[in-house]
Amino acid sequence: MSFDYDILIAGAGPAGCAAAYDLARAGRRVLLLDRRTFPRPKACACGLTRKTLAALRYSVDPVIERVCSEIVLQPADASETLRIRTRTPICAMAVRERFDAFCLEQTLAAGAAFKKIESILALRELPTHIELDIATANGRQTLTAPVLIGADGSNGQTRNLANHATDPAWLSRGFALEATIPYAMLPSPLPAGIAPHDLIFDFAPLPGGYGWLFPKGDHINIGVGAFAPQTAGESHLKLVTRELLTRYIQQKLGIDLTHVNVHITGQHLGMGGHAYTPRGRVLLTGDAAGLVDPLTGEGIHSAIVSGQAAAAAILAGATDIAAAYARHLHPLQQTLAFSHRAARHFYATPERGFRVMRTPLLRSLVLKTYADGVPHTKLLTTLARLVA
Repeated sequence: MSFDYDILIAGAGPAGCAAAYDLARAGRRVLLLDRRTFPRPKACACGLTRKTLAALRYSVDPVIERVCSEIVLQPADASETLRIRTRTPICAMAVRERFDAFCLEQTLAAGAAFKKIESILALRELPTHIELDIATANGRQTLTAPVLIGADGSNGQTRNLANHATDPAWLSRGFALEATIPYAMLPSPLPAGIAPHDLIFDFAPLPGGYGWLFPKGDHINIGVGAFAPQTAGESHLKLVTRELLTRYIQQKLGIDLTHVNVHITGQHLGMGGHAYTPRGRVLLTGDAAGLVDPLTGEGIHSAIVSGQAAAAAILAGATDIAAAYARHLHPLQQTLAFSHRAARHFYATPERGFRVMRTPLLRSLVLKTYADGVPHTKLLTTLARLVA
């Protein structure tokens, strides 16, 4: 039976591009679908850890704006701020709009095709293939392929249309708000006693999450987000408001938004993906599969790795594509399962986490795990022995 494409991919962000790049390089006919044209704005602090840069198939140096070898951790109480310098960079800073556009450019150069759509209207999963009804500027169209990769984010359509919406993997969500503040707007000195180029994680603004300042080339990304797994009767997400971010910007940067026009953007984060079970011919990746790390809120690394895992499963030629994808995805899900447990403990008593970070050996291990993805079993064993 002849199909329009070998693989359809809904979403042309990091997960979709990671899958499409590997598949196109292997000679598969790949079509990326997205409702936006690129570059397009996207709420994301876009700090690229070393493990993220290592997972990419190509260098993203052209869109790196700053490299950070120092991190500032500010506790929820009034105890001492931790300023930690490392021998090698912790992460590289990019602007998400430019990063995504660059990744799409590399993917198209590898041979993938791209189509802008208005929406996905229907998805039919048949024994041998997928039928996808899409709306475009020219009307309705039906596309066919043996498999569909869902990479359209936590608010995407593929998860719901593929009847995954009731899975426990998506009972957990995060939410973040951020603003972009040009360096030219900053007073000197800053009121919080920090430097404009500090990379800051601040656990004071709200429970179950943190505030951040990520330095870029000509501006700072400043935001607040809730990431901790929610329990019955608990909702940190409702605390993430424009008012909270406005107060945080005033506190940290001394800028009163009642007199300054600053663009604020928000983004839901898909979490709980350690429990995701692939099935059928629709493979969910990145935020669509709930694969954001609930401890740190980091999503780009999981997006790239899961996209590559989906591509590897398809290229393996297995009869059961979903089972093959589950095998390739398992290492990432193990990491996220640990992060899920760690996030519950850390955000319940953040002071214990700071006690860990004040111990040189454990601090080194935590930072290396965050930056490089060292197996979390090693971290878990060490923490259980030394901190319990």
